[in-house]
Amino acid sequence: MPSDLGLPASGALPGDENPLASGNFRLTVLAMALAGGIAIGWHQDSPVVWPMLLASLLLTALAVAARVLNRRTAMMTLLAAAFASLGVAWVSLHQHLVGEDDLAAMVAEEPQLVSVQGEALGPPVPRQSAAGSMARFDYRKPALYFPMRVDALIGVDGAEAVSGHVLVKVEEAVEPFRAGDRVQATGFLIRPSPPRNPGEFNYRQYARSLGQAGLLTVSSRDLLNVSPPQRYSTMSTIRHWRDQMRHRASAWLLADLPTLSLRQRDSLLANIMLGERDAQIDGVYQSFQRVGLAHILAISGFHLSVLAAFVLFLARWFSGFHRWHGILVIGVVLLYMMLIELHMPVLRSGVMTIAACMGLSLGRRLRVSNLVALSAILLLLWRPDQLFNAGFQLTYGVVFALIHLGPPLRRRWFGDPDPAPASTAQMLSQWLRTTVVVSVVAWVVATPIAMCHFGMISPLGAPLSIIAVPLSAFLLAVGFLKMILSAILPGPAAVTAMIVGIPLSISSDALMGIVLLADGWSWSIVQVPQPSVVWTLAALVWACWWAAVPRRGKAKVAAFTALIIWFVAPSAIAAATAPALRIDMLSVGDGSCYALRSGDSTIVFDAGSSSDLNVGRRTVIPAFRKLGIRSINAIAISHANLDHYSAVLELVEQFKVPRVLLTPHLATEGASDADTPIAYLLERLNEQGIELIEVAAGETRRFGQAEWTWLNPPRDAQFERVNDSSMVIRIECSGRHVLLCGDIMQETMEKLMECPDDAATIGADVIELPHHGSHHKAAEHFVDAVNPSIVLQSTGRQRWKRDKWVDAIDGRQRLVTARDGACWVEIDDGGQMRTGKFIAR
Repeated sequence: MPSDLGLPASGALPGDENPLASGNFRLTVLAMALAGGIAIGWHQDSPVVWPMLLASLLLTALAVAARVLNRRTAMMTLLAAAFASLGVAWVSLHQHLVGEDDLAAMVAEEPQLVSVQGEALGPPVPRQSAAGSMARFDYRKPALYFPMRVDALIGVDGAEAVSGHVLVKVEEAVEPFRAGDRVQATGFLIRPSPPRNPGEFNYRQYARSLGQAGLLTVSSRDLLNVSPPQRYSTMSTIRHWRDQMRHRASAWLLADLPTLSLRQRDSLLANIMLGERDAQIDGVYQSFQRVGLAHILAISGFHLSVLAAFVLFLARWFSGFHRWHGILVIGVVLLYMMLIELHMPVLRSGVMTIAACMGLSLGRRLRVSNLVALSAILLLLWRPDQLFNAGFQLTYGVVFALIHLGPPLRRRWFGDPDPAPASTAQMLSQWLRTTVVVSVVAWVVATPIAMCHFGMISPLGAPLSIIAVPLSAFLLAVGFLKMILSAILPGPAAVTAMIVGIPLSISSDALMGIVLLADGWSWSIVQVPQPSVVWTLAALVWACWWAAVPRRGKAKVAAFTALIIWFVAPSAIAAATAPALRIDMLSVGDGSCYALRSGDSTIVFDAGSSSDLNVGRRTVIPAFRKLGIRSINAIAISHANLDHYSAVLELVEQFKVPRVLLTPHLATEGASDADTPIAYLLERLNEQGIELIEVAAGETRRFGQAEWTWLNPPRDAQFERVNDSSMVIRIECSGRHVLLCGDIMQETMEKLMECPDDAATIGADVIELPHHGSHHKAAEHFVDAVNPSIVLQSTGRQRWKRDKWVDAIDGRQRLVTARDGACWVEIDDGGQMRTGKFIAR
């Protein structure tokens, strides 16, 4: 990007102009102070608005007085305190104060049948009902989604004025409509669910940040009435034009491309150029994420910088240097932002790019750090929740690092950049040196943030960026040119395909090939425990010190060693004080997932859900990472019901699970019908070389300090129902017993209780309530025979609503995922038991 925009030119880094000078750093300090205030206010239990606003005004007045007295240090200190106070007050306003007519104040935790009217903010867009490795076995038709602005609730007494936004889900196909059409919809409105497991994405917080009060599910097209307004508003017309242009841009991009390329090429191009995400790109996205190149797929500042540079290059090629080029770039960037989904990374980058172009059009070079800091302040005032978003932290952390840390590190390693290289070779040499510094600085700063949010380190991130970033920049430039030529050339764009289609296809295939090759290396990603926020901040301080200060090498090494010890110590202490057995029961809706850890062994018993076939990536993997699970020795699948194994393939891929334990009955069912989900699972596991081990009643295995004994199913037994073929496992550890029951029903329960001394055979201190808590008399007798003190129940919302176990297990501690979220039980070396739950009530 030419330096006129305040972004790197060949051999130059932003911030070369004395980056640590006070004038260049003041807005950065204020942005950090505002962020600190937001962090404090975010964790306040009650709103603190007026005291903080008054404190902010008072501190600002004192800062003005200090400026008059020429006390610059005092002025900056007072302004920083004023911004921090403003941050506390501002986030309180966003978090706690809701208007009386705000729809968000009327939405409850349970679904409510409502009828609303308002305006569609976009056309209905189909989305697959399920994702994940087993999504092919979800036979529901794609649902339609569209955002809606609600202005009235319709009741028996007429319409009640309200204000708010909802996301509407229609479960049947409807006639197309456009943004601005009037809509009346009847369905069930529910507030988005908060996290129910460690590490789980906070959909409620995300919806609140988008201004959405909830999700409105409309079961039938007859419950949705759409009509055009008498006159479309200007915003509705703009939205409709935007929707049409998005569709055309995709067609322009992918038209007339060569057919001989990697299978996911079109999905990759649509994602990297237009931000379109489909099921086919999900696997590729995981590969980009694992090797540290996910930022290339997510439209952000990199994409907008390439677009701005491309437009500026064309403008100067045809007309030389003119100030109006900045206005041209702003127009093109705004047009591009309208063609893609306006997520926060795009908006952040757009603000910075547009601000830089304004400096160009005004004939001034604006200080980059001030532009970045100003954009951060504006975005935090608009969306305070973004402070806790990994993308926000990575974007601004890396950009600030490049501005303030890149130049001194560049000078220390390679000397001052040559602003006017004499030859192409020297220019390439300068560019390569700068690229090395940029990649290293970005990696050093991004790594602690990625560790904190994702529990991973990507060792290949920096070296791969040196190759992938220029290749991606070329791909983006050619892609933009392809869309422009396809849009302006009439008829079949054969010339366009010949000129730019081939290099576009080759570059996309090369990029994907490099990423997939690197992803195949076992050390492309290192899973680590997620450090605390305090440790992450300390690591970032050390990174700044290392890059900005040229000397004090011994002190840096000592500080780095202290950081490593600080990072490793909690894991070492946790390992030394680990219980003899820990059971984690995750909240997966209608399904089951248990992680049992003892010694250095981790065994997963069942991993699936019928209510969310993407539960592996959405819930299980993030929860396991947050719980500190780095490897899995084996997965035991109780029986051949999808809600017990739908996440197995994701876990096998993510944790490199070497073996899967299954029953002979499950293996037989998988071999009998090749079109079933269980047959597909076994085929995929065999393809990946996973060891499949059949286990049956009477077998015993030892994992860590725990001894596992299988009580069911007998190897040659026949069952009327597949549920009765479930594994029943009795685990002994430190004199305590745990009974895992799968989905057994009356037939198996009665057989297990036929033993002369059933207390010695099935008696346990902890029991998994069979079949997710399905209630019948045989189940009551079975629980009485087991006589547990702790009952674990993994079940969904609907079964919990009609629960009938209250009297039957009165006096026993009961942990239920539908009520308590994820739950855990620990047994120490002395046999003492402790329990806990994720949702405290």
